[in-house]
Formats: sequence, structure tokens, C-alpha cells
Amino acid sequence: MTDLKQTVSLTSVNSENMSRHQMLEWVNTMVNGHFKKIEELCSGVAYCQMMEMIFPNCINIKRVKMSAKLEHECFHNMKLFQGALTRLKLDKTIPVDRLIKGRFQDNFEFLQWFKKFFDSQAPGLENIKSAANAVQPKPIKPRAMIPKDESSCDLRATIEELNQKTIDVMDKRDRAYEKLRQIEVLLTETINRNEHVTFCNRVCEVLYKTDQDENSADRQEIALDDVDDMNMGMY
Repeated sequence: MTDLKQTVSLTSVNSENMSRHQMLEWVNTMVNGHFKKIEELCSGVAYCQMMEMIFPNCINIKRVKMSAKLEHECFHNMKLFQGALTRLKLDKTIPVDRLIKGRFQDNFEFLQWFKKFFDSQAPGLENIKSAANAVQPKPIKPRAMIPKDESSCDLRATIEELNQKTIDVMDKRDRAYEKLRQIEVLLTETINRNEHVTFCNRVCEVLYKTDQDENSADRQEIALDDVDDMNMGMY
């Protein structure tokens, strides 16, 4: 837990340069939420949900008041959130009394801190969630008033086949995401127990690698090959 304390102290100094709209979109993506204003995060619901993503079983989600609107309900959720941080020995005190008032500035500043904390503890989880929440392809709908002849029957058969393939691909994607999520939970739990940390971190690097990272690595490799070719031409 010592590394986590250091991470929190570092991330509490500065925050990423993201607008309120970008921050709100990030929260809604992570928790499949419908928050319309930063002030609504004073309910504490989103923070409890995201803490459970980073540290499974750190919060009893059944105790979270999902439709919290009154101050005492928000206070209840924020205390669950603070309790999770305390149990994990994370050196951060939540300004509960200010947050539950629902003022924009207090909630925005705290969200900026939590965003950096989240990224430091679960890098790449955002990419997995974004992929899971991506727009799903819609099945092809046949045109109306198709003549009942041999060609129309072939067309309907083709459409049905394409629809089935779409459903199969979506099902495989969902199962693959669930497997990745289970792997991530196991890695996180193992790291939290301070076991096989180096190996788990290497696996996480592979798990969280994006297409952009791979393209960048490919470009670097090509550049090195070009340099080698130039050096060989000089001799």
C-alpha cells in the first residue's frame, strides 16, 4: 500500500486539462451513467462505482443509495467512499461537507483529483470500458414491398445470414470483454497482495496497450531499420 500513498500524493497536486464536458463524459462512460452536470456528482454514487472497479469488493455496492438527492443520502454515499479509501490505507481525506452542498467548483476540483487517481491506479480500464460501450452495429432491415420472386428470396436469405453473423460477432465481443475484465480483477487483487507484482504489471501493459501504442512502436522500429540501412550504405 505504500506505493498507492505515494501515487495519491503526487496526483493531488495537478489535474489534467480537461473541460467540464469531457470530464462528465468520462464519468458517464465509466459507470454507464446519465449525469448532466458536475454538481450531480455530489451524490457520491459514481465515485463508489468507480472505486469498486479499481479495487473490487472495497465497497458494498448494495449499501449505496443509487438515487441519492438529499444531503443526508449524499453524505451516506460519500462516507462509504471515504471508508474504502481508509481501509485501503490511501492518504486522502474527502471534503464531504463541501461536496454534498452541490457546488460546481468544489465538485469539479475533486473530480479532477479523482480522474488522475483513477488513471494512476487502473491505466487502460477506460479503454476497455469505451470499447464495451461502443455503438453496436444495427441489423440490416429488408426493404418493404420486395417482389416475391426468386431474387427476393435470395436477398432475404442473405440479409438473415448477415444479421446472424452480426449477432455472433457481438456475442463473441461481449464474452471477450468479460474475460478481459475477469483477468484484470485477478491481476489487481494479486498486485494488492504484493504478489508477482512485476509479472502482473507486464501483463497489464499488454492488456492495456492500444492500437495507437502499437502503431507508435512500429514507426519507431521502422525508423531504426532506416538508420541501420543508412549506416550499412556508408561502408
